[in-house]
Amino acid sequence: MWRAAEQWPAPAGVALTAVAVGLGVKPGRLAVQRWTGRSALPAGPVRYSLAHLDALDPRAFELAVCALLRRDGLTAEHVGKAGDKGADVLVVDRSRRRVVVQCKRLRPDRRVGDQDVQRVNGTYRHDHGAQFAVIVTTGGFTAAARASGPRYGIRLVDRDALERWADLGEPLYRILRVPDEGAQRRRWAPGSWRRARTLG
Repeated sequence: MWRAAEQWPAPAGVALTAVAVGLGVKPGRLAVQRWTGRSALPAGPVRYSLAHLDALDPRAFELAVCALLRRDGLTAEHVGKAGDKGADVLVVDRSRRRVVVQCKRLRPDRRVGDQDVQRVNGTYRHDHGAQFAVIVTTGGFTAAARASGPRYGIRLVDRDALERWADLGEPLYRILRVPDEGAQRRRWAPGSWRRARTLG
């Protein structure tokens, strides 16, 4: 390559410019992203308005929820696909608990029913080894879902709670009143912040 550049500097310069421009457009960026294995999730602090979340397709909503979980300092992996057995995002929190998150991108006037709660209840412990589960929706929950969720260890995040979390920046565990004992231990254990958190 270097010899070619020395012999034909003008064509080599044109070729390099074309490559740079190609990587700057969307297909080029996506190709580089796939090649390097980087996540499509945004880096750094993120906030989403309800209007923005309403405009997303279901997969993009799952990715947004995953980004918010990471913003809260949790280890989160997007796993949503056909046959995911009720898990769109898998989480390991600071207390080393495994958590299953199911995402429901619905119209604001739609409700997640008790059948969805039952489906998550049937898989989150046995199939994913999780200590509890969370269902996040852009809509709401039926009365039956609200009654059965807490009985089965499933936390429910409706539209109002989602706004507090996604747009106002309140941590999800605070909204759900989930104790985060690991965060306290990490605060006082010297060097504990260096330990890697993995989903293994």
